[in-house]
Amino acid sequence: MNTTSPNHTERRQHHQIREIFDRACELLAPIVAANHPVKTVSSFAMAHMMQEHFPELSLAEVNIVILTVEKMNREERLHAILNK
Repeated sequence: MNTTSPNHTERRQHHQIREIFDRACELLAPIVAANHPVKTVSSFAMAHMMQEHFPELSLAEVNIVILTVEKMNREERLHAILNK
């Protein structure tokens, strides 16, 4: 169901992220869930892993995904995506 009006302009960007987000969550979830706040696994290492799995994403898009997955984990919302 499309709830946007015909005159509504899509403001969201990074459409590639939307396409891969569920798979990226599955990839990063075990890491961020087990990661200590001091970063046992660095963001750099996660970015490298993301670029290997999703080479079509820019470095900025990779960082957006990592930060979003970390935030969702902190807010205990990550499980909702993983349990679809």
